[in-house]
Amino acid sequence: MSIDQTIEKRHSIIRSFFPGTGRSYDTVVHVFSLGLDLYWKRAIYKHVPSSKRILDLACGTGIVTLGLAKRHPEAELVGVDITDDYLTIYQKRIQKNRIRAQFILGNAEDVKLDGMFDAVVSSYIPKYVDPDVLLKNISPHICSGGVIVLHDFTLPPNFLVRSIWTAYNLVMNFIGIRLFSEWKEVFDSGLTRLIRETRWFETFPEALARHGFTNIQKKYLTLGSAGIIRAVKK
Repeated sequence: MSIDQTIEKRHSIIRSFFPGTGRSYDTVVHVFSLGLDLYWKRAIYKHVPSSKRILDLACGTGIVTLGLAKRHPEAELVGVDITDDYLTIYQKRIQKNRIRAQFILGNAEDVKLDGMFDAVVSSYIPKYVDPDVLLKNISPHICSGGVIVLHDFTLPPNFLVRSIWTAYNLVMNFIGIRLFSEWKEVFDSGLTRLIRETRWFETFPEALARHGFTNIQKKYLTLGSAGIIRAVKK
């Protein structure tokens, strides 16, 4: 498969997964992560130092943006997402909470950014993007000494845990597709298959090194069902 075909495949997955799911996103991600999504996002926040400007890639409905705003009230936040109905909810959330934030409808791999950021964070984007394409676009906008923090699902490396994970995904997909019909593409084993296929946890550290990042750290979360990577821009 050519690079262009690979990119188009990823983009088609995103287009099939998310349009029309904005209103139920917060509920679905909380319920079907068994509440672990909140724990994983707190792990992201811990890695973000005091910052004047923060970029939230794949900001979705603004869960991470709100969490960052509470911890960095003086910071300017910028959210980027490819799905407009998510950004509609994002806008309502930042207005309701009077967050100093703006948002951009766009693809993280080629979105046009202005200015520099002290921190870039993203929850659930790594499995959808090409590390080198993403970093080529955003690295020029990260200050020297700035951080990037990435989080996403991972396939548990331990055989026993992976067996439990597999069983849970079967149950989740069976229930999810019946309770939330708008998530059919996700619960029709689409997300499970993608998590099995992605190698983001291995490829991102290599790409970060190529794009001028140091102090690259990676850590599994929750028995290897998720992972987090943090790196510092030279």
